[in-house]
Formats: sequence, structure tokens, C-alpha cells
Amino acid sequence: MKILLDMLFSEEHRMVRETTRKFAANELAPIAEEIDEQERFPLEVYKKAGENGLIGSTIPVEYGGGGADLLTNALIKEEFCRIAAGFGMSMNMCTTNFSFLVSKYGTDEQKSRYIPPVIEGDHVAAFCLTEPESGSDALSLKTHYQNQGEAFVLNGSKTFITNGPIARYFMVVTRQQGTKGAKGGTLFILERDMEGLSTGTPFKKMGMRCSPTGEVFFENVTVTRDQILGEEGQGFKIMFEILDEERILGASTGLGIGHACLDAAVKYARERVQFGKPIAAFQMVQNLLADMTTRLDIIRQYTYCLCPLVDQGIKLTKEAAIAKYYASTMATRAGLDAIQVLGGYGYIREYPVERYMRDAKLLEIGGGTSEIQKIIIARELLRE
Repeated sequence: MKILLDMLFSEEHRMVRETTRKFAANELAPIAEEIDEQERFPLEVYKKAGENGLIGSTIPVEYGGGGADLLTNALIKEEFCRIAAGFGMSMNMCTTNFSFLVSKYGTDEQKSRYIPPVIEGDHVAAFCLTEPESGSDALSLKTHYQNQGEAFVLNGSKTFITNGPIARYFMVVTRQQGTKGAKGGTLFILERDMEGLSTGTPFKKMGMRCSPTGEVFFENVTVTRDQILGEEGQGFKIMFEILDEERILGASTGLGIGHACLDAAVKYARERVQFGKPIAAFQMVQNLLADMTTRLDIIRQYTYCLCPLVDQGIKLTKEAAIAKYYASTMATRAGLDAIQVLGGYGYIREYPVERYMRDAKLLEIGGGTSEIQKIIIARELLRE
């Protein structure tokens, strides 16, 4: 695998991966169990990540970012998710779903105002799409706005919003009142202290516990035209244009969790002695390890080969959905297999594999369920 990856990675990619790996080991690993139990997002680590350039890797240099490619972002996310997947998910929401969108579609004033505080680690951002009655069917959302001269009045609510309870900035997907389907969608950038905007208490979750998730409410929130991202009525178009990146980065989360599971299982199998020899010597344990590393290596090669193609502007709807679907399945299976290798110890919190499994399950639900990914894959296949 190392030889194959070396063919994909430049020297800069390898440096970023090692820098992130060391940072995560030093800053995140010592508190990973604690922040999971406390359900706390470590703002102190987020701030340090910003100071080290790890939040704004793909943001243009003129706005304080690294100007790097998608593969760089994917490697950073994988390394953070290898230690604490919730942290990697919350940070990437700030990097990709907020800062990258602003850098690509925002006005100069929006870029200067919103990007630096986020990628420097001073403020957290959220992307508000899902609603109580609008999950997989994103176009059925009901949060709407009315035009009132040069102002817009927003009403509605969002749920399952990553970073919602702590975000300073909110990118909100709305539709013009009276529109349906793919028409009338508009993105607004809102701020926490705006009148009429409020957030609920963090949800108590099975996994990804250090990533705060909750509801966001809009009650007659009045905004001006300069808070629209892109053009009015182009919100859905903009949102769909980054789906390939979002799915590939979702696969990166699975890669990080899968790698953590494999590392833990191999280490335990070498150290645990039964019947006078390490359990790594037993064929059934070897079968589990072989299956884990095979799935992990296949999806890593596949996912990272897609990154430069996306950077070239090639549309990869089917391929990105395959990456997201298979990586999600692989990560959940890796969590279960790692627990099986550790046996009773895998089931208790003294070892982190039970946390990895809990975190992995979200990948089959969030960012488009595995069932939705399969529908997309089949649809694109039949279209071909």
C-alpha cells in the first residue's frame, strides 16, 4: 500500500499528512476519551489547528489559506478522524461546507469578513440544511424567506446541524416562499447574535459526541442582500456543485476510523496471549485482520485517486457516491471486527474501539444515507 500511495502523494502531501498526524497525536489523542465522555468540542485544539494552518488548507492564499488541493484536505481530515472522528467532522464543516463555499461564491467583502476568523480558529461555522421533515429529500425543505424591499425575512428551523450549538456563523439553505423543487433556493450567511436566530441544546448522541449537534431556529430574522451567498435563487445549484467533494471527504472520515480500528486490532492481537501464543497466530483472527486491511486499502486507493480529478472539474457523481458508500460500510464493519478481535475488552470503554464503532455508524446516516448513495450509484449506472 505504501508504494501505491507514494505514487499519489507529492512531497507536500506527505509533509501535511505527517504534520497533521503529529499534531493530532500530541493535541487530540490525550483528550479523545475525555471529550467523548464530556460531549465537549475542544475549542483549544481547534484554535491550535487554525494557528497551524490545518483548517484553511484549501482556501486561497490571499484569504489566509493554504491554497492546497482536495487531496490535502482529505489527508488532514483522515488523520484527525483517526484520533477523534467528531473533531474531524466538525472542523471540516468549517473548512469545506463554510469557508470553501464562501471562497468560491462569496463577494470580496464576505471573503474578508467570514473566512479569516474561521480558518484561524477563532470562530466555528455551521451549514444548515436538514429539517425535521426534510432529510434525504433535501429539496423538500420548508425554511423560507420573503422579500421586503431590499431586506429578506427568514422563518423556519433546522435540525441535526453539526456545530449548531456553538457556531458563530451559519450558512442557511432556504427557499423563496411559494417555490417548490429545485427552484427558489438561496443561501444566506447569518450570525449568532442576529435577532430572531436561536439554537437548541446539544443532542445526546450515540457517537461523534465531541461534535456538537442541535437545532437552529429562525423567527422573523431580517437580513440584507449582502448576506446572500452567490445569487438569489442559485442556492440549490451551489449546494449540489460541491457534493462530490463532500462525499469524498465523508469517505475520508471512514478511512480515519477504519485505520484506527485496524491499528488497535493489530496491536492487541500481537500482545494478547491465549493457549500459550499471541492470538495473532490464530487463523480466525488473521482472517479478521486481513479483511479489515483489504477493505481499507481498496477504498483508500479509490478515494484518493478521485481527488485530482475533482480538482480538474470532472463530474464524478457515481464515483464519489461509491467512495462514500463503501467507506461508510467499511468503517462500521471495521469497528465491529476490531471489537471482535479484542473480545470482552473491546466492549468496555477502557479500549477505544467501542468509540470507533459508535462514531462509524453515523457515516451510514449523515451526509446522505448509504441507501441514498446506492440509489445515486444505480441511477448514474443506468444513465451511462
